[in-house]
Amino acid sequence: MMNNDNTITVATKLYGYIAENAHSSRFSSAVNQLFKDSGTNAMVIPMNIRPDDIVFTLSQMRHSKLSGAIVATEYQEEAAGLVDTVSDSAEEQGIVDLILIENNQLSGDLIMPKALEKYAENENFKDDIALRSLCHYFYDLTTGEKDESKRF
Repeated sequence: MMNNDNTITVATKLYGYIAENAHSSRFSSAVNQLFKDSGTNAMVIPMNIRPDDIVFTLSQMRHSKLSGAIVATEYQEEAAGLVDTVSDSAEEQGIVDLILIENNQLSGDLIMPKALEKYAENENFKDDIALRSLCHYFYDLTTGEKDESKRF
């Protein structure tokens, strides 16, 4: 369980948020709040990555302590060409916004359209629907949480 002082332990699942200006985005803090509220021992770490460092960063992720990463819009097309496998939707669109790491392999997926479809009709998402939908969908994927009443 994640404790109140946001301590990362060896058991904590870590996910990166890869963007050129990740630290100024609310994505990491929004997902971390979802993790904390549910007692999930996971954390999203903002990773400010320059355009000339994205290839190196993604190529080294397979040997990192990360469980995966969310990829910001500016790097999604390049990420699609750097992962080992891609989902059908990611292949069709030619972009990847989620990378999961398993057995030193990078698996790319496209989750934003699924997130928007799943949460767009919810009355609790009146403002900033894309960010909130992505946060909740990423939370669902990483925790397996199915109880909608716990998250809204």
